[in-house]
Amino acid sequence: MRTISTLALAAVIAVSAHAQDTKAESTDVTATRIVLVGDSTVNHSTGWGSGFCDRLAGEIECMNSARNGRSSKSYRDQGLWKRALALHPNIVLIQFGANDTPGKGPDRETIPNTTFAALLRLYISEARDAGAKPMLVTPLPGRSYKNGKHVHTLEDYAAAMRTVGAETRTPVLDLNADADALLDTMTQEQADALNHIYEKGKPSIDRVHLDQAGIDLFGLMVAKEFAAAMPSLAKKVVLF
Repeated sequence: MRTISTLALAAVIAVSAHAQDTKAESTDVTATRIVLVGDSTVNHSTGWGSGFCDRLAGEIECMNSARNGRSSKSYRDQGLWKRALALHPNIVLIQFGANDTPGKGPDRETIPNTTFAALLRLYISEARDAGAKPMLVTPLPGRSYKNGKHVHTLEDYAAAMRTVGAETRTPVLDLNADADALLDTMTQEQADALNHIYEKGKPSIDRVHLDQAGIDLFGLMVAKEFAAAMPSLAKKVVLF
């Protein structure tokens, strides 16, 4: 009887696993809710988030749960990740790095290949446990130039994302590399035209946050990466 019970249990597990696999596959085709998770470079008013969401067909719901000033650590610690999962997304786009860097304080700092990578694995695992498909977005680089050459930033965090993505078979939307490639062809003056405009009408000098032109530009970059990674939804992404 014990042998029969064991076999029966194994069969149940196998059926359950198959059902989960089938559900995951169907999510790629029928996904209707996308949730964005990240910091101010993703948020709706200063990041690429609204530029991305605006390129999705009306039947796809896009919700921006990014919050200014958060890192991969503080976003979780403050309960924002649980809130994002409580929205029951089919797909979660996750971007961190800008506030994980040294100098941001112990409540936010992480190390790319250790604590940052470990947190990414948790995000991925917990998203999948919640029935969502996780996708990593490498962090938007800064837009500063030295001697006429664009200074690349956050590359170590982007590299950690690529590594974790490969290890966990998670799609990586490489915004960091795409943005660097474009910014390398621009001047400081051209790049500053993408800076967030504050109330007094002066461009931001931090060269991190975005105005509407930057929101649209980098939102399109993410949309192109998303469409390439999700061919089943590509027809629902406006790329022109």
